[in-house]
Amino acid sequence: MMFKMKSILAVVAAGAAALAIPAGAAMAQNTPVKSIDELIARVGKDSREARAEAQRRVREFMQKKAQQQKLLNKAKAELAYYRKLEAENNKKLDQNKMLIMKLDNDLRVAQGSFGELFGVARQAAGELESIIKTSFITGQYPGRAEPLDQVANSSKLPQVSELENIYKTILQEARAQSEVVTYKGSIPELNNGEPVDITRVGAFDSWLAKDARFLKIEDSELSVLPRQPARRLRALARNVTKASPDQIVKGPIDPTRGTLLNLVVNTPTLMERYKAGGNIGYAVTVMAVIGIVVGVWRLFVLFGTSMKVRAQMRRSEPSKNNPLGRIMAAYEEAKDKDIETIELKLDDAILKESGKLDYGLSLIKVLAAVSPLMGLLGTVIGMIQTFQAITLFGAGDPTRMADGISFALVTTVLGLLSAIPLLLLHSFASAASRSLKQVLEEQAAGLIAANAEARYNSTHKSS
Repeated sequence: MMFKMKSILAVVAAGAAALAIPAGAAMAQNTPVKSIDELIARVGKDSREARAEAQRRVREFMQKKAQQQKLLNKAKAELAYYRKLEAENNKKLDQNKMLIMKLDNDLRVAQGSFGELFGVARQAAGELESIIKTSFITGQYPGRAEPLDQVANSSKLPQVSELENIYKTILQEARAQSEVVTYKGSIPELNNGEPVDITRVGAFDSWLAKDARFLKIEDSELSVLPRQPARRLRALARNVTKASPDQIVKGPIDPTRGTLLNLVVNTPTLMERYKAGGNIGYAVTVMAVIGIVVGVWRLFVLFGTSMKVRAQMRRSEPSKNNPLGRIMAAYEEAKDKDIETIELKLDDAILKESGKLDYGLSLIKVLAAVSPLMGLLGTVIGMIQTFQAITLFGAGDPTRMADGISFALVTTVLGLLSAIPLLLLHSFASAASRSLKQVLEEQAAGLIAANAEARYNSTHKSS
């Protein structure tokens, strides 16, 4: 009992100490109490220490409060100073604006008719600068756009030299448009910017003299087109580069100064158009390949069989490597029986050979019928995608609908391209099979007729 009482007192003392003593204080004690009096004394002591700690914290807070108030007063004083400074600066700003307006007015009055000249010169420089930056001639004469840009954006009257530079640049552009030259130029993306040979046809086209790769110009800087045009145009470009100065040759010219060439090289390739058909296009292609392989194989088989049958028609001894030979062998086995039995045997042999001759033709016919249906399915799916794009983005931007329309058209084309050769192959193979079956039936009928005639002659001779 005494042991339990001590345990209870120890727990109560620990709990009271935890409640009365703040975290981290030095008053925490782990020694258990032995009596109620000792517990009361310890709790009283802890309470006094806690009150002393609390008073110490209050004094510390009051000291910091005074310090924070001092900092606040200092900040308010600085704010008042800067607001006063702001007011003074705003006043000076308004005065400067009025002065600038007055000086601008004085400048316009002083310029007089020269102001109109300045406006015309600035407009002409700006328009000419936009042309120069996209002209292939700038690749041969770099740095022509900077002086024009200074005139176009200047707030001062242009100098005489600057005005002369405008018309000299126009004359240089006009003269260079009639030239076909090969010069040393720099292209940053090639040879670390080292000079390379470049052929220029006026202001219309420009390409590398070495391999006839066409160039484009943006913001006065030449670069290689990411996708080159057809080999035919590049071959013509090589002819122009290799031609002598007095020789007339056929060469490529883009009258739009690169715009048309960019449209040509950005036209999707055949493989890119094919990939636009997606999974349905791939499925149609697989069906077309299977059907064409089977059709070509059956045509070769039927052609070889036809050669063997024609060779068998010239021989009287049957051979089992061709349908006619097997039918003749069946006749040899049943020729001593009655005519009806011979007919049944030959019909059975012809039926067996007909199945072999028609093998694979049904598959070609089914694939030829399913391919355009798959293309139609792709068309419907593509139109659904197009209408979804219209619903989401509206009809104002055609590029949003391009994917769906491309998918619809490409799958339709693939379905038709698959069905046409499959139908032709099925027609040729069916015609060859029917021709062989007709030959077999004719030869079987001839064998039956010959057998009946022989029997008839033998019967009349014996009588």
